Amino acid sequence: MSWRRHTGLAVRAMVRGDLAAIGFMMFILLVVALSIDLAKWLDTVRARAEATNSPLWQVLFPYIGYRSADIVTRLLTMACVAGGFVVTLLRHQRLDDVVLAAAGASPSLRLTALLISGVLLGTLQMACENWLRPAAVEAQVTANLGDYGNRYHQTDVGTQWVLTDTRALRATVTRGSEAELSYVMLFDGIEQPTLSRVLHADAATPRGLLNVWTLKDVTIWDTTKKSPEIEPRLDLALNISSEKLRWFGIDGYYLPNDVARVIAATDTSEATPTAADAATALAVRKVAIFLPGIFAFLGVSLASLGTQGRRLAPFKLLALATVAYLAVVSVKVFWALGIHGVLSPMLAATLPALFALGLATLLQLYQAGYLPRPHRTTGSLT
Repeated sequence: MSWRRHTGLAVRAMVRGDLAAIGFMMFILLVVALSIDLAKWLDTVRARAEATNSPLWQVLFPYIGYRSADIVTRLLTMACVAGGFVVTLLRHQRLDDVVLAAAGASPSLRLTALLISGVLLGTLQMACENWLRPAAVEAQVTANLGDYGNRYHQTDVGTQWVLTDTRALRATVTRGSEAELSYVMLFDGIEQPTLSRVLHADAATPRGLLNVWTLKDVTIWDTTKKSPEIEPRLDLALNISSEKLRWFGIDGYYLPNDVARVIAATDTSEATPTAADAATALAVRKVAIFLPGIFAFLGVSLASLGTQGRRLAPFKLLALATVAYLAVVSVKVFWALGIHGVLSPMLAATLPALFALGLATLLQLYQAGYLPRPHRTTGSLT
């Protein structure tokens, strides 16, 4: 039966080979990345262990776990394209495809093995993007370890400006679970030649309602009145939400899903992280399950072009490996365009995957003879 052929010994052997090659490439990338990271941040880990009066390993091992979750999330796509490239060359050297073809096996067996490997690795990528990395980064920030602790552990982020079309807000921002604004200046009517109102408050705390804040010790200058008004307390809707303030300045792909959804549902001009940033992170998490399989397929397809008969063409393989690398880099480039609002979030998340899938499909059709090949002219001997 067809389904038994597509789940038989040959397919399972190909799946094991794919996972072994991709796992080995991921292990190499992980070791290199961890070595670079620890060379820079090991002193802070050691200082944290001394500050908490703990053995070094009790701080170091959790830190390595946090960093590993982030690194695997970032580099699994690279490992898939490299692993697919390498495993194809190994199969070529062992004549695996020749043996299967002689036994009457169709190319669909190889595609089935790639599909199975892609589903398994895509599940891992989806889990890392949606849950493991945000939790690992949050734990690292809480423990004040490494680069993320250095960037995000400090809750006082200084004086910031938050702008909309009609209003400008300047305040000293304290993010985190006890988020608040201090030394608040609010300018209304910035789209007009003259301001309509200027408001100053010593502090502002979220009231619990959407964008509503309680301002303390408020002074209001209104252009329609001769003297300022003074209020000890004032409830006012500001152009920033308490959820945004709690996660102010933290990149969208580190946010938990529920937080990212709240931020993505608001106006992109309100605060940082912007709605475009959070919406792109959510779009990337939706398509994450497809990326490992697609890029493994691309690596396999590119490597298949780098052979001449039973021999390898090293310079051609180097050029093809460069194409594979550029395809992986393009993923980050398109994501950056979505983060900065140049492309819509879903378009930024899907375009590089569709490009890689289309390129891999064209290469497979070309090698199968369905696309025209360039004709080679040979001179006659006289």
